[in-house]
Amino acid sequence: MNIVSVNTDNLKEYVELSLLLFPEETYDVEYEMYKESFATDKEMGFLYQADNKYVALLHISIRSDYVNGTDTSPVVYIEAIYVLPDYRKKGIARELIEFAESIAKEKGITQLASDCFIDNHASELFHKSCGFREEERVICFVKDV
Repeated sequence: MNIVSVNTDNLKEYVELSLLLFPEETYDVEYEMYKESFATDKEMGFLYQADNKYVALLHISIRSDYVNGTDTSPVVYIEAIYVLPDYRKKGIARELIEFAESIAKEKGITQLASDCFIDNHASELFHKSCGFREEERVICFVKDV
């Protein structure tokens, strides 16, 4: 299988890939956050290997709190999914979603959830092509006081 769990041996590569998805973060912050989150059984990270290198990542969590649009608890939540540009359109992201589904089934969880920014049309189309359905749109507000 091309999918491996994130562990101390490959955490550096996982963080490097995640920074391509979240460039506003820093390596040190991301490294510590992932190191802490993967120490629990509620967060899981995976890497996809092709051509003898890691080319994609999947970060899922088991959420027991309410997740917008779901009607069961817990749910497997897709926190992040990223594929290097040269490896896109090859079915890797879809394979990672199917892998997340298999984890849900193993745990007796019947719903997978995810999100994307409202203007990320590529992600929206990808999710829909994988069988996700749109449940709601949210506008977030902040007021400094």
